[in-house]
Amino acid sequence: MPNLYSYKARDAYGKVVSGQIHADDINRAAELIRERSLTVLDLSPGKTKDKSVSFFQKKKVTLKEFAVFCRQMATMVNAGVTIMSSISAIAAQADNPLMAETLSDIGKELESGRTFSEACMKHKDFFPSIFTSMVEAGETSGALDEVLERMAEYFENQAEIREKVKSATTYPSFIGVAAIIVVVVLMLTVIPGFASMFTESGMELPVITRILISISDIMKSYFYIVFPAIGVIIFLLVRWSKTTKGRYTLQRVSLKLPKIGILFKNSAIGRFCRSLSILVASGVPMMQALEIVARVVNNVEYSSAILYARRAVSEGMNLSQGLSNSPHFTPLVMHMLKVGEEAGALDEMLGKVADFYESEVKYTVDRLSSIIEPLMIFFLAILVGIILAAVMLPMFKMSGAVEL
Repeated sequence: MPNLYSYKARDAYGKVVSGQIHADDINRAAELIRERSLTVLDLSPGKTKDKSVSFFQKKKVTLKEFAVFCRQMATMVNAGVTIMSSISAIAAQADNPLMAETLSDIGKELESGRTFSEACMKHKDFFPSIFTSMVEAGETSGALDEVLERMAEYFENQAEIREKVKSATTYPSFIGVAAIIVVVVLMLTVIPGFASMFTESGMELPVITRILISISDIMKSYFYIVFPAIGVIIFLLVRWSKTTKGRYTLQRVSLKLPKIGILFKNSAIGRFCRSLSILVASGVPMMQALEIVARVVNNVEYSSAILYARRAVSEGMNLSQGLSNSPHFTPLVMHMLKVGEEAGALDEMLGKVADFYESEVKYTVDRLSSIIEPLMIFFLAILVGIILAAVMLPMFKMSGAVEL
């Protein structure tokens, strides 16, 4: 059984890298390191650092981290660095333990004689299917450097869109949580005090005040039931949303939401066009490309339409004919698909359509964020205003009675 050795070495650019390597003995380990165009500085049994994933460490790789990995791979391969050396260098400097561990396993697979795509297939949870298929196509065509460059651009663009969405929803989410906390605090601390005072006065209270006091009494008297019940409901909803049925239901509903639905539609169309464009341009067969895109598009409605089109293509129809029965693809997409098929430039046309819809997604996110933020502030002001009105109206009435 091969032994594990830890090493420090200098690459062709003078940068010191470290990592682990499996070999029968220390001499073979040094030979394998030199084959990676590295100059050995230190070589010893054991690990240089612990790459295990603990409870407090990251247990997944984000889209942004994977995009950075793709860019590093593309840069190094374009510079003439071998795949094995590139993987080893990235694994040695990876901050994410899961990425470091996975890439170390990939390095072992490469050492055993497997190709990069074959090694990626053994880690399907880490490498997206589009990446593995593209790498396989790049190895077959001898244009792996171009493929990695396309993958870097693809995942960087997807990461940018996701960051925009996250940025647009962070502030409204903060306002929403703040509103809930403010209301709960007022209902449990402020309202009960005023309720006692109003009860002692014996005056007839406005409807809004009576409703607010009743809600406050329920929350204060049964808090040990109300709050755990809310927590359980939220937990069950989150758990349901992660099931296949729940996820598909939410995806279908998301397309029908006013204003926001167009964002999900454009995002799905953009992913479809961009992914298919890259796969077709890299020489991946249409049947395999459509199967991959159906998973990448991340929406059950579009996935179903793409798989239906795949069956139509297998029967001899064009892609545009296969998608023509779906109401989810716009006339622009259908027209550009047809033109691309007739001109023999399907990948170029899909790329242009992807550019348009990705720009629309970014514009829509920016526009929604500029609208949602003031709406959330207005919503918070309305909540606080209702509570203040419920308190102040009886106060004004009591003040008028005292003057009389």
